Amino acid sequence: MEISLIGSFLKMIFALAVVLGLLVGVMYFMKIFMQQTGSASDSQALIHVISSKYLGPKNRIILVEVLDQVLVVGICNQQMTTLATIEDPSALTKIKAHMINSRIVDFPQNKLAKYISQLSLSSNKHKDKAGK
Repeated sequence: MEISLIGSFLKMIFALAVVLGLLVGVMYFMKIFMQQTGSASDSQALIHVISSKYLGPKNRIILVEVLDQVLVVGICNQQMTTLATIEDPSALTKIKAHMINSRIVDFPQNKLAKYISQLSLSSNKHKDKAGK
C-alpha cells in the first residue's frame, strides 16, 4: 500500500514538472517571437517606436519617429501626451545611429548555431589536448 502511494505521488510530481516546463518553454518562445515581429521587422512603416522606458504600472515614455520627426510621448492609463519634439541635429544623428544598430536582430537560429559552434570548438580543443 505504501509503495503504490509513493509511486503515485512521484508520477504526479513528474507530470506537474512536465506541464510547468512546457508552460515556461512556450512563454519563452512566445517572448522571442514577439520581439522578432516588433518594429525591427517592418522597415517600410511610417511610424517607428525607437525606444520605450517603463516608469511604473501602465506608465511609460516612448520615443517615436513619425515622418522624419522624433517625438517624445508619455503614455499613462487612458491618455497619450506629446512631451517634446526633438529638433537638435546632433541628437537626431545619435537617435538615427541607435535605430540602425537596433534593427540588427540576433535571431534564435543564429544564437543556436553560435552555441553549437562553440561547443564543437571546445570539444575539438579537448580532443587535441588528449591526443598530444
